[in-house]
Amino acid sequence: MDSKLDIQKQEEIFKVFLAHWINHTGDHIDGYQEWAEKLRGTSKDAVSKEIFLAIEEMRAVQKKMMEAKILFRG
Repeated sequence: MDSKLDIQKQEEIFKVFLAHWINHTGDHIDGYQEWAEKLRGTSKDAVSKEIFLAIEEMRAVQKKMMEAKILFRG
């Protein structure tokens, strides 16, 4: 019986982590986007383009984490 409680506790902890990771990734994306926009069209335009590419990848990761959260509940 104790192992079942431990598994349930671990699952609850994991759900909290998933939600945190999803939200926190969004916070990072917002910050990256702000800086990519500031650098766009300047002598650091190439940096801006790389950051925008990274943002696309981070959004894909965030989407996968959301899918994982849905599957975990299922």
